[in-house]
Amino acid sequence: MRLRSYGIILGICFLTFSDAAKLPKSYTSTPALLHISAIKQHDSIGFNIVKALQELIYPKLLTGDLALWQGSDKKKIVSSQDFMALERNALLPFVSSNDLFVHEYWEIFNKTFTSELKGFSFTGITKAGKKINYGYVDIQDISNLLKNSIIPANANGSSELSYWNALQSKKYNFHLVQLGNNNFRTNPKASLQLQYQAIEDPNINRELAKIIPVKNIKYSVLAPSINSNIENKNFYNIFNESINNNKQAVLNNSLSDHFQTILFVPWEIDQISILEKWSQYKNIPFQELQSIELTIDNHTIILSSKQLEELGIKINLQSLEEYLSEKRFTFLIELINTQDIIPQQSESYYKALFINPWNQITQ
Repeated sequence: MRLRSYGIILGICFLTFSDAAKLPKSYTSTPALLHISAIKQHDSIGFNIVKALQELIYPKLLTGDLALWQGSDKKKIVSSQDFMALERNALLPFVSSNDLFVHEYWEIFNKTFTSELKGFSFTGITKAGKKINYGYVDIQDISNLLKNSIIPANANGSSELSYWNALQSKKYNFHLVQLGNNNFRTNPKASLQLQYQAIEDPNINRELAKIIPVKNIKYSVLAPSINSNIENKNFYNIFNESINNNKQAVLNNSLSDHFQTILFVPWEIDQISILEKWSQYKNIPFQELQSIELTIDNHTIILSSKQLEELGIKINLQSLEEYLSEKRFTFLIELINTQDIIPQQSESYYKALFINPWNQITQ
């Protein structure tokens, strides 16, 4: 038995298989349908494309600012009212739906696999257990949003990965439902083999987006009132002195009028939280200060790295960024990317950043 290919129609090659043992060496731009299950995504990739995409577009579907079509043929629009009616009848909210279908074009040419996004179909389940077809979103209506939005990431993921590159990376777990005319109902093995050929076969080159290991890490330096570390006391004292000597910097960067009302009394910093961007150089973490959040009299002010540089803060004859990188004070990690870290796990997560592969940080 061998692969049979049908003619090219409008530049699209439709494929069908009687035996998946012999795969095509090449095929032209061919419609592909991928199914992605939210519950089958691995933490190691750092993101859940199903949950994240649904949460991204949900507000726009409610307002009607994003076109939702009944099908990929784009013949009829689903109104925001109709969309909300479908959701009211659903067992779970739209953002908690498990299934996402990605419409693409696949091609293998000169031993190189490429894919092109076409759109997305969203489904759900009614309270009676029947399937809901919410509709189809075309890539032309959402591509800019995907390219300009950063996907939420757990501690294993990257803090600078766009939705677009997350989709283009093909790192998520998916199942090839259809390729061309073939829905694999009579030969499900063909689906697995074609997917392997496109995504994993070492003999095929791929133009897939790379995920750069970058992490946003937010941590709080414990106040001297709750910690006896001399470095913490020194750190708070120096910041208190600097802020009191540069109150105008706070006034210039705060939207709150509160600091104006306490202008002529000494300010006492209650909490200091620091946001850093961590990247890797030869597997060694490189820490870059992004901003510092100060809590004063129950009001917060965020100073950027540039604003902090203008304050000229020196600690132990070191620049602020150099001093922070040594972490001689006592601190608690609060956040890695968009994942909250509970205080009891702060130390283990911090150690993991130095010891573990960066896609294996989560506990």
